[in-house]
Parts: sequence; C-alpha cells; structure tokens
Amino acid sequence: MIKISVKTLDRIGILLIIALTFTCGYWVIKDSVAKHKQIHQENDIVTKSLNQLRSTEDNFKNINSLMVQTKNELEFLNKRIPKSVNIGEVLKEIDSFMKKRKITLISMQPMASVEEKIYTKIPIKLMLKGSFINIYNLLYDFETMNRMLVTENMTISRTNFAEDCQAELTANVYQRE
Repeated sequence: MIKISVKTLDRIGILLIIALTFTCGYWVIKDSVAKHKQIHQENDIVTKSLNQLRSTEDNFKNINSLMVQTKNELEFLNKRIPKSVNIGEVLKEIDSFMKKRKITLISMQPMASVEEKIYTKIPIKLMLKGSFINIYNLLYDFETMNRMLVTENMTISRTNFAEDCQAELTANVYQRE
C-alpha cells in the first residue's frame, strides 16, 4: 500500500477544497452574470414598452383634443347650417339687417333650391338700394350672421353720384340633408 503522509493528505485536501471553491465560484459567477444579462434585457424591454406607452398616451391625448375641437367645429357648423331652414326667420333677419343699415329692398325673389350631396342650397335673389357703405356693411352682416349665408353674382351700380347705389345679388341659404 502506498504510504501517504498526513501533510500530503492535508495538501491534497486543501487543493481539492480550493478547486471545489473555484468551481463553485465559477458556477455562481456564471449564473449571476447570466441573470444580470437577463435582467438588463428585461429592463430594456420594459423601458421600450414604457416609452411606447407614453407615446401612445400622448397620441391619445392629441386625438382627444382634436376630437373635442372637431366636435366644437361641427356644433358650430350645425348651428350655421341647420337641418331645416325656416325661410321666414331668415327673411325676417335679412329685413332687420336692411332696416338697421337703412337699405331699401326693391325686390326679393326666392329661387328653386339646389340639392348637393350633404346640403341643399336655397338661393334668394335680392335687389337693394342704399349707400355703398351701408350695402358693404349689410354684406358683412350676412357673412357674420348665425346662419350660413353666402352671397354671389353681385352687381353694384349707380347712375350718378347724387343717387344711392343699386345692388343685385344672390344670397344662398343652406340646410343639411
């Protein structure tokens, strides 16, 4: 049998313990490094997801504000272009503007309505007499009234400088379908 001294056995034991410690340490460090890499990758994924979520939230806020703005614009247009035009009210409003501006109505002729895709246009042919500035202010009143009223085919004439101007125009009133 081989004789091994206690000193040699102690050295072999210490070497085995050191080798075992290094092996176990290597496995622990290798596992820690792998877990650290995995945690870092998961953090990157979470950060990207969070950034995408923030971007989506900002987009959602923008879309919401655009929807509110569009809703307000649509309500405004719905007020200016009603579903049914009460032509009597429109004519009363036109008459009150003319009285306010001291303009004489020579003739008013409602014409046949014209149907478009989403609205109907009701033209009214007007002949007016008054000073140029009052006719200009009347046109401004038409543009700023609570209903959509668009003027077209306008002619303003005056035979001499001592007389008032005479205007012929078509005022279009609109209603939704």
